[in-house]
Amino acid sequence: MKPKPFCESLRPWLRDNLGKRCLAPLTGTDARALAAAVHVIDLYSYHGDKNLLPAFAAIVRCMQPTTQELAYHAIAHVMDWSNRREFWLEAGLPEFNPRVCAFESGGVAWTV
Repeated sequence: MKPKPFCESLRPWLRDNLGKRCLAPLTGTDARALAAAVHVIDLYSYHGDKNLLPAFAAIVRCMQPTTQELAYHAIAHVMDWSNRREFWLEAGLPEFNPRVCAFESGGVAWTV
């Protein structure tokens, strides 16, 4: 069976990691930008071209500030937990204190 594209598997993955209501604040624009961002992350993980980073940042800036954190966590869905901060900062996005995901090191799934 062929795996789903990341843009299709992202939403359930985010719900599993951040809670079932984490997607509630998404507007139509936010949802489209999040899907586009995950495609850029996927291409970057395959190609590694640093010129993709400004594209990711521009897409994330199309999202409401309150929903941009979802794009941050999407980096781990495609790449790895440890890639999020570096990728985010290299894209020129501001540093912030994201929520801890359930399945990342230190998350609630690790304490059970």
